[in-house]
Amino acid sequence: MYNMLRLILAITIATLCVSAIPNYLPHPQEFAFTLGEEEFEDYLDKWLEIEEQNWVNATLANGARNNRCTFRVNSDFGQPHPVFIHRSRNTFLSPTGNSGQVRLNANEEIIVSCPGSNRLIRHPNIISDVHTANARCVNNALVSGSGWLNGNRNFGQLTCNSHPVYVAQQTNERCFNNNVVIRVGFNVNNVFHTVYRSCFNQNRMEVLYVWHNQNPTNAVHQTGVSRPSWQAGSFFPGVNINNAYTQNSQRTVIGNLVGTNIVSRYITSNQFLARGHLTAKSDHVFAPGQRSTFFFINAAPQWQPFNAGNWNNLEQNLRRRISAAGYDTVIYTGTFGVTQLRNANNRLVDIYLESNNRVPVPQYFYKVAYDASRRRGTAFISINNPYYTLAEARGLQFCTDRCRNNNAFNWINWLPDRVDMGYSFCCTIADFRRHIGHIPNFDASGGLLS
Repeated sequence: MYNMLRLILAITIATLCVSAIPNYLPHPQEFAFTLGEEEFEDYLDKWLEIEEQNWVNATLANGARNNRCTFRVNSDFGQPHPVFIHRSRNTFLSPTGNSGQVRLNANEEIIVSCPGSNRLIRHPNIISDVHTANARCVNNALVSGSGWLNGNRNFGQLTCNSHPVYVAQQTNERCFNNNVVIRVGFNVNNVFHTVYRSCFNQNRMEVLYVWHNQNPTNAVHQTGVSRPSWQAGSFFPGVNINNAYTQNSQRTVIGNLVGTNIVSRYITSNQFLARGHLTAKSDHVFAPGQRSTFFFINAAPQWQPFNAGNWNNLEQNLRRRISAAGYDTVIYTGTFGVTQLRNANNRLVDIYLESNNRVPVPQYFYKVAYDASRRRGTAFISINNPYYTLAEARGLQFCTDRCRNNNAFNWINWLPDRVDMGYSFCCTIADFRRHIGHIPNFDASGGLLS
């Protein structure tokens, strides 16, 4: 009830602002301490719906459309959203640059799929029950489907009878320190299409990092996509991982570590540990990819005002910068170390969400953005602890901050000295790897990615 009141308050404020300033909502950071985890995500989605209009390349979006199909990311796709695959490339359908539009040439084919048990393609003019089929661009918003679709029909009416099923599969690959690699994505025509990969420590139930590609096509994502329930898969045996993130469980487990008489200092109505996405929902353009981010092998315990503050700022600022600069990057998003709180004896103790040192609360969250074609990269790091002093946080900074007082990074609007929202700094790839060895030894001889 309290969270709902906070959401009503936020939307009321936003509505007043919209009436006074069209196409404007207050920055989500303003609600970092007032909205809960899910309420904040709802507000962020509404804010991005407006904000991303400024990220679109208008020249590209208004380009010639002769003899082609054009589908707008946010108005021409039906829900529940099928998985769409470029047939000739065998890759996920993607927009044309940062236009916010998908464009297909006349007669270009895509695969339409609704993977999962009892999933079927739906359309008002369907003539055959199929879960996967080929569709061909006719023109504008019309497609044809030989043998399953009657005539040339509206692309936007293609849906699934239920949301496509995304899966997390452990692979034979190994990552840092011989940990396992888990891939998340969709099976279409017996081909696994990966959305992202996760490097996972099974013993500690710790996500070291996830990685995925990001380029200008990610500038605009579908808003209003429903959030699914978080899934554990088979990767947290014997642990109710969703319950571990509840505030009641946090009070119990952290109380056992610091003392039940002082745990209320740390777990409050404003400060608590959220399920911090590593690859964000908004990193992915279409609904199926967004929904696939709700696996716990893509999350780590993150203090909510940090999640809604400097971390969210970095996520959105970096995506916009990659779009504007035309970078073609791989993004590694990870965690490192175990954060500490003072116990009843004023001694710092490591903090976990589960017994036996499992599900550690990270000391650091990081994003490493690397463009191989330019041989340039930057590591962005934040400290995940609102209870350190500024001096303690600065003592945990392990490199010269390359973003501070650097005009090349004026596109980041974080507040780096706000410990309660995540003390933040930037490193070169080399400096980062000297302290955190997770990522490959990239050739960053081209310098920082700014």
